[in-house]
Amino acid sequence: MEALTTVEFSLRDQIDGVELTPATIGLARFNEFHRQIAEFIAGSEGLPLDEVRPRVEPGSHKLVTLVPFLVMSSLAGDLRRLEREDCLGELDPKRAEIIERWQSKAKKGDFLSYGITTSEQTIKPINLTRETDYRVGEIVPWVKVERYIVGTVVDMGGRSKANVHIKLNGTGETVVAQSSQNYLRDQEENRLYHTVLARVQAEQHWRTRDLRSIRLVSFEPYEPRFDVAALDRFAETGAKAWADVPDSGTWVRELRGGLE
Repeated sequence: MEALTTVEFSLRDQIDGVELTPATIGLARFNEFHRQIAEFIAGSEGLPLDEVRPRVEPGSHKLVTLVPFLVMSSLAGDLRRLEREDCLGELDPKRAEIIERWQSKAKKGDFLSYGITTSEQTIKPINLTRETDYRVGEIVPWVKVERYIVGTVVDMGGRSKANVHIKLNGTGETVVAQSSQNYLRDQEENRLYHTVLARVQAEQHWRTRDLRSIRLVSFEPYEPRFDVAALDRFAETGAKAWADVPDSGTWVRELRGGLE
């Protein structure tokens, strides 16, 4: 069974001296908060929410969600960025919009605040109150790039919005690249669960090198080979070339004029 990450969203407030709870919240506010949570989790990529499992729990008004890996891999980066208040320009646009909306409301209320916590120990709790100051930093952090990525396709397709989930070689991070149904349908090779070289257009963070708003341009030919025989030939040639050098380290230092 796929591992699920717990993400809790809390809405804390008082109405006429009475604490806001699942029993005292009005239907309109209930619907608005839950809709905003769904938009926050899905982000501007429109990540699928069918496998996200919600439940309401006591403790002000708290919605606990169980988030599958593919969705959490997108959400986790933004939750970590929210440890800094100058991060709004670095977030997924839809998530930044929700944070701005919650913060604006919190600044107008004496008791109103919003919180996000997760079961991931590497992600710190997030609290939005009238004292917080989430904003866009001075540096424009995201630049448009075109690059190649290598990884394993772990999911692809989509009923309304087509995309490809690629687990990157090396980091193990899963990125979601938007595509078109026509392009994926016309693929002659089976890409699912195979390693691919993908040409993508995206926005890349200048410091962290993270990618967002990723769009698949094309799959490129990818046939990595390790030629053992050729490597042995190179080693043999090198050994012959260095046969008359008793100490290769000393020889290189002498060429450098004694410099290390």
